[in-house]
Amino acid sequence: MIGLKAKLIGITSLALATGGLMLGSAPANAAATVPAPAITNDANAANGNLAFFNSSGAPVTSGTNLSHLFDFAQASTAGRAGATKATVYFAFPDHTQADSNNWFSQQVSTPTSYPNSTFPAPLNGSNPVTKFAAADANLGALLSSTTLDTTSGYQGIVQVRLYDTGPTVSQDTVFWATDIYFDQAANTWQQVFPHVVSATSTTLSANPNPSTVGDSVTLTATEAPATAGSVQFKDGANNIGSPVAVNGSGVATATVSTLAQGSHALSAVFTPTDTANFGSSTGTFSATVNPAATHTTTTLAIGGSPTVAGSDTTLTATVSPSAAAGTVAFFDNGSSTALPGTVDSSVAGTYVLDLPTGFTAGSHSIVAKFTPTSLTAFAVSQSAPSTFLTQAAAVGACAQPGSVCTDQQFVQATVPVGTLVISTPYVDAAHALDLGTLALSPDSTQLQGHATFANIVVTDTRSGNLPWTVSALASNLTDGGSNPGSVINNQNLGLTAITATPGTGFTGTVVATNNPAAAGVAPADPGVLGLGGTTSHTVATANHGLGTVTMQGTLSLNAPSSTEPGLFTGTITFTVG
Repeated sequence: MIGLKAKLIGITSLALATGGLMLGSAPANAAATVPAPAITNDANAANGNLAFFNSSGAPVTSGTNLSHLFDFAQASTAGRAGATKATVYFAFPDHTQADSNNWFSQQVSTPTSYPNSTFPAPLNGSNPVTKFAAADANLGALLSSTTLDTTSGYQGIVQVRLYDTGPTVSQDTVFWATDIYFDQAANTWQQVFPHVVSATSTTLSANPNPSTVGDSVTLTATEAPATAGSVQFKDGANNIGSPVAVNGSGVATATVSTLAQGSHALSAVFTPTDTANFGSSTGTFSATVNPAATHTTTTLAIGGSPTVAGSDTTLTATVSPSAAAGTVAFFDNGSSTALPGTVDSSVAGTYVLDLPTGFTAGSHSIVAKFTPTSLTAFAVSQSAPSTFLTQAAAVGACAQPGSVCTDQQFVQATVPVGTLVISTPYVDAAHALDLGTLALSPDSTQLQGHATFANIVVTDTRSGNLPWTVSALASNLTDGGSNPGSVINNQNLGLTAITATPGTGFTGTVVATNNPAAAGVAPADPGVLGLGGTTSHTVATANHGLGTVTMQGTLSLNAPSSTEPGLFTGTITFTVG
């Protein structure tokens, strides 16, 4: 089975609005135009900005209820010395007043004492914070009795201000402020200054874990919400390869086989493409890499009289290194059931099985199999087979001294079965055949790519000079998403123009069969074109195949133009028989 991948380019791009509201009078598909927030030119907001929170202390940046916008408002910096209370006002920008202190404003909270250890984190710190009662922060009530400035750049903007005071500190003309935009028709509001950057989260997993030195470990990072960007996998402070682009589901993967023995603080650092609207995030995972198992060897010695039926026979297995604790079982003629009896392992590295009644008459092939107690510390090993023929015990005249008897001897030889194997170089995701970035066909109906599928090697060592047939079956290609355009039907993969180069000893004749790719059939189509369907397709046949032959052909992919952009992967499984 081989891996393959292809990168798609989009035919059209869809721009998604990430921060705008829909104006009540605008068409259903038009994003609202939010005026430039007035605070950007407000020198009186020199203390900093405000952040809004719900009753649990979670950030709030928008809402659908104008009668109670939020439960808490917190300043971004510490208050003045001696200040112990915080009060919030709503102010309405007025383009005729250069000084924002002359804008119409209305107190919308009672003064709140701070710090307050009963407030949820992060509101229980030292920065000024206001808690709103159920009837506070009622923007809807103020809007019903206020004439607003409709000048371009001011309409729909409300400034939320926080002032600090105390027993010895009077209310100042300098404050903390954040601008919000409201859509009275839709009864919604959103923060517009400072600009809201959506947080992301990244989770990381490693499989397998724990692993063994030299194992191939797959790292999977999942970013939410799924947005374009890339993930840099790291082992401690060291990068693991180059950044990997996330797919349409927010998933990025990497494979590493060079992790050293010990614990590893792995991380996945997500960097969004749109840094203006999305934040970066990091996922962590603690992985353990166990040492490679120590190689063991097992040898077998047979004592006593194994060639005479019924005679006492001793089987002795020696395991090296002797420090490798474990068990040894003895097996005859390929049986999965061990020979009966108690194995004596009182001497380190030596395992002895005594068979008082020996073996029955006939051919025997004995192996000793060592299974370590700790598979992570030591490796399994097996002795070479010890083969012999057991004769029936002599009886009657031939057993008497001086008698003349016929001694029949047996001769045997085994013709090996041999093997028939097929291999390709595209054995895993790290060595996948890359069809590159697909190109749009002249009629704009397909995305097409071609590549040489090289080094399909068939090696036949079977006895009997037998024929063979190579067949192939492709899987669907997918980018891991769940959208209609996330799958490419396996019929759209085809293998043609196959040539065969005989190796040493190959004298057969190879006949190739073309399987051209379908012309961009839909993901749900049940047909069997190309290398698709559920049954393998004949690729090549040979009338007899002893030796080695190397084949190559052209792999083609025709994806429908409705396929979404991204990295698509799949497999082709070759079978020879």
